[in-house]
Amino acid sequence: MRKRIPKSGYRVLAVIWTLAAASIAVAFVRCLPVEFNLFLLLLLALSILTASNFWRTYHNTPGEELQTPEDPFAAPPKFSGDPVLFDDDPPSAAQPNKDSEENDNE
Repeated sequence: MRKRIPKSGYRVLAVIWTLAAASIAVAFVRCLPVEFNLFLLLLLALSILTASNFWRTYHNTPGEELQTPEDPFAAPPKFSGDPVLFDDDPPSAAQPNKDSEENDNE
């Protein structure tokens, strides 16, 4: 069974083949004053075709749908049993020990 390559994988392959074609082009140009190397020219042409094919495939591949999580600030968090996390009521004279630590330190 064939594994599907994601869009980012095609981009990586395209960049690698583009760099390979560039290095082969440099080798071909450096070899020109001494002699004409047909093998390097063919290798350069194949590398350019391969790189352009990967770039074309990268641009034609539909992007991955990133699953965005819900906005955490859209609604208050839900806790089991709905406990009260903070008691921000002002201290009362009738029940002084029922207040939270924040109100005790005031």
